[in-house]
Amino acid sequence: MIRSLLALTFLTVLSAQARPQSGSAAASLLGQPSFTSGLEFNPPTSRSFYGPNGLAIDPTTGKLFVSDERNHRILRFSSTAAYQTYAEAEAVFGQSDFTGNEANRGAGASALTLNRPAHLCFDGEGNLWVADAFNARVLRYDAASSKPQFGAAADAVIGQPDFATTTPAANSTSDSGFIRPVGVAVDSADNLYVLENGGAPRILRFANAQTASNDVAYASYLGEINGSNQFISGTTANGFSTTPYGLFVDDQDRLWVADASNHRVLRFDTPTVTGSAANAVFGQANFTSNAQPSPPTAASLFIPFHMCVDPEGTLWVSDTGNNRILGFLDVDTKTNGANADIVLGQANFVTGTGQPYSARAIGGPRQIVIGQEGSLFVGEDSVTARVQRWSDPVTITAPTKVTARGTKALIKGTASGAVGVSHQVTGQGGFKPVVGGPTNWQVTVKRLKKPTTAVRVQARAFDGRTATAVVKVKKPK
Repeated sequence: MIRSLLALTFLTVLSAQARPQSGSAAASLLGQPSFTSGLEFNPPTSRSFYGPNGLAIDPTTGKLFVSDERNHRILRFSSTAAYQTYAEAEAVFGQSDFTGNEANRGAGASALTLNRPAHLCFDGEGNLWVADAFNARVLRYDAASSKPQFGAAADAVIGQPDFATTTPAANSTSDSGFIRPVGVAVDSADNLYVLENGGAPRILRFANAQTASNDVAYASYLGEINGSNQFISGTTANGFSTTPYGLFVDDQDRLWVADASNHRVLRFDTPTVTGSAANAVFGQANFTSNAQPSPPTAASLFIPFHMCVDPEGTLWVSDTGNNRILGFLDVDTKTNGANADIVLGQANFVTGTGQPYSARAIGGPRQIVIGQEGSLFVGEDSVTARVQRWSDPVTITAPTKVTARGTKALIKGTASGAVGVSHQVTGQGGFKPVVGGPTNWQVTVKRLKKPTTAVRVQARAFDGRTATAVVKVKKPK
């Protein structure tokens, strides 16, 4: 008896690893017309950036928000445009149109203005949180994806008594205001965390974030203090350098901090407890070291600005001073000072210099955010002025040869990084869907007349990228 599926050899197109690999090229970019361009836009446009340092994706709509810091605005991209090179933003916050670029619109602060907005985040309800750094405040935009194209007003301010005040706070544990807020994060219990540098390296936690406003008191803090109850810098498990920068809350409500000038990333497992010590450190062998090796290594960091943990448990770090992104696989299994497993932006782990503009180069990476389908979005500094996106490789695995039973044959295979799989039988028209989901698929081809018939099987990604395998189906003699 002839078997309906005889898999003599298998062809795998691309790698089956479901994440960007070391040295991978970006799949798309925003802010520049090509990967090799470094254009400056003055006045700005609906497609350009000058310091895209903050990124956030609305979990309710998939829309991408970019903090265009030096243009004092935030651009909103539709869930489709976010994946297209040089796409046009659909809305702008902080300016009255796409060409405005003055701090606070050239006047005083209000609910309509911004002054050097830094990092962004969303809560689970689709509310956007903004560290409006040079206005010494945090803003909340409720249902941010539904705000109008121009003229969107913030719905709440924290750290100031009203939208018009921008007075920096004092460096004291008794003051709930901010000096220079640069990082924001919200956990599943509606706690807002705000990271500051600018003279008071600390993290303040505000409870009941969705209803908090104005100069509400903080609930707890992280950071090191002296005998005068002032926050001081330090290289310890509960202190930060003078310039901590990024915050991230993972799916276990653990708080991650990019302690930039200490060249490390810290993880706090109990961040709601005042004065808690960090539980893990990356970039350094211990909590009291702040070494910066030259050349870099797989375990070192140089001015990390941000980090995030993806749903698969990979820690991604913006190693800004080394112009690279590091990926630590299965981060919960790693110990302090562990080596990274993946490097993007450099050809190896021991190179940190800037590279010419390309899809494989990164210039001063800032905030990182994970798209709903797994893409890695990275904002880059004012020099490269772009947001690049890395995505899982699209793979298709299929037998290279199959022997038919009579005039039909069964083909089975797998795919990854795909949202759909289709097939095309030579001489029988266009592509048609296969049976089953993208991960494990099968198709029965019929009406085979020739001794050998080529069948093309194609996996398609969320953003249109494809991987194709060709199966030769032979009729039995």
